[in-house]
Amino acid sequence: MRVLVIGAGGFTGSYLFSIIGRKHEAIGTSTQDKSFRKLDLAEFNETSKILKEIKPNAICLPAGITNLDYIEKNPSKSRKTNVLGTKNIADYCKENKCKLIFFSSDAIFDGNKGPYLENDAPNPASEYGRQKLEAENLVKELDDFIIIRTSSIYGWNKRKLNFVSRLIEELRNGKEVKAPIDQFYTPTYVIDLANASLKLIEKGIIGIYNISGPDFINRYDIAVNVCKIFHFEKKLIIPVKSYDLKQTAKRPKYGGLISKKAAKELGMKFKGLKEGLKGMRSMQNT
Repeated sequence: MRVLVIGAGGFTGSYLFSIIGRKHEAIGTSTQDKSFRKLDLAEFNETSKILKEIKPNAICLPAGITNLDYIEKNPSKSRKTNVLGTKNIADYCKENKCKLIFFSSDAIFDGNKGPYLENDAPNPASEYGRQKLEAENLVKELDDFIIIRTSSIYGWNKRKLNFVSRLIEELRNGKEVKAPIDQFYTPTYVIDLANASLKLIEKGIIGIYNISGPDFINRYDIAVNVCKIFHFEKKLIIPVKSYDLKQTAKRPKYGGLISKKAAKELGMKFKGLKEGLKGMRSMQNT
């Protein structure tokens, strides 16, 4: 199977590319990493040209603009990539009988009563969430698709593109870190996410699946667990309220996802935060 990973130079995409590539022909594109062919979702004609050259059997689409505050301030520019760029990929898949695996987020929910199941009603509170939901609805029009929703992905990443890797870098440098006590998620170990994605592709499954860790926990307690596992000073973590951070985009108070459907159908047990952090620590020592 030839699987194209759009965004293979990014955080989630790099793990997808590596894990899928162990069993299938994986081809990667990126806007940042020069070891991959460049593909910018906002360049519709060039993207279509590249897809026609590669002729993939399946496309994984974790790429996109994900900075919530940037998106809130720049809705039109980010929508061109996140929504219209997704539509362009979906149009190719429809015309060429290609499976599309689209990566979405718990941000499609309002965060008032999480964690959420696949069939809970979306009600996004941020522009990022609205764009993800609009993109999801475009993907759902295909005959062969998987929408993977996830929450607060963490793991090693050179560019520090997730909360945990940024946190570790700051703590290593002895810096204080503000962490909100009123933003709850279900942190997802990126290796679990990539392995589950591969299983979904191989099983020929169609539909919406939550892939997320089992722990419902706030940002402050995530940071405290990082301190415990990596032996940093807990006093460097400063508990704050979301209001204190002056974030432009609204964050969910109670986000997160319930992944029982995926765990049952795939026969997988997704790692809790402590187990995932220990996995990170063991990788650090190899």
